[in-house]
Amino acid sequence: MLPNRLTLPALNVRWLTEPAAAEELPTIPATQILQRVDYPIPPEIGHAWCERLPLAHGLSLFRGIHRFRPAVTGQPIPLGEFHFTFPESTLVAQTIQGATICHQEFYPRAQLTYQPGFDFFRRADEFRVMPLIEASADSTMTALILAETVLTELVDEDVAKQLICRIGLDSPPAVNVLPIPLAVSTPLRAAFSTQLEGNLQRLFAQSKVLEYLCALCTYAAARESPTPLLQSLPDRLQELHQYLTQLEGQLPSLKELAVQFRMSARRLNAAFAEHYGLPIYAFIADWRLNEAYVAIRDSDVALKVLASRLGYSHVNHFNRAFRCKFDHPPGQLRRSRRTA
Repeated sequence: MLPNRLTLPALNVRWLTEPAAAEELPTIPATQILQRVDYPIPPEIGHAWCERLPLAHGLSLFRGIHRFRPAVTGQPIPLGEFHFTFPESTLVAQTIQGATICHQEFYPRAQLTYQPGFDFFRRADEFRVMPLIEASADSTMTALILAETVLTELVDEDVAKQLICRIGLDSPPAVNVLPIPLAVSTPLRAAFSTQLEGNLQRLFAQSKVLEYLCALCTYAAARESPTPLLQSLPDRLQELHQYLTQLEGQLPSLKELAVQFRMSARRLNAAFAEHYGLPIYAFIADWRLNEAYVAIRDSDVALKVLASRLGYSHVNHFNRAFRCKFDHPPGQLRRSRRTA
């Protein structure tokens, strides 16, 4: 029986973006429910917030969302100095979308930078860090937090030891940054559902976290496998095609895909267009609209839900794209199906 213990303890913060708050040392209390905390960022810089979601069996999620004004583009923004203390040795895995983050670590002392395609890992009983976020793009950082004993009980002791060794965390306190395939980190990025609430949201997040742990352990076990990396360009393009057509929601950036498939962004896009007839984003937009047509024709899934799955920020954007391709809005297709 896995323990059902809290792994989102109180968080101490020294804010660095708001002078009035810099003298204070506020504590964000421990939580057993979904918690949102807005960062005290001056409006001329932008806005940011974090969400913390404890799950069953000692698993927890943390997500930081950062939106910056054009005036600070390219600048490293230090949001604050964050400090957790855990009751036991704890693992943290972090993945970033959209920007580069530099960690000024105090336990252990280190300076590490990670970006899309590279994930950050920690093993320690304390978390003290000052992240500096490059304000060149909006970004979302998602982290999984779990006690080492929880990992051992989930995947068994040998697999847990192998994972810890392969991600370079043998001697705690330890931190490391590694290139991680998007196919591995995608479930963690998708764990916070915007369509669900309450227990359903927790259940969805739990399933994504477990999917991520399975993928990460499998990838770590294969890192030293004698199986060679994909060498041929057609194989890489086929893998990319399969990945994109199975992905829901927001697409990775071209830079992220380039890191993942070990090619320059320009060459990857050109090779994909030559092989499949369209550049990557034009191809996947067309693919998703065709999939949407079938879903609307054959099911009652809400257009708002469908638009979110396809990566549109608003259902109106989806409606316009659908009309542009098929010469009629999605609602008309649905009405014609119901009256047929």
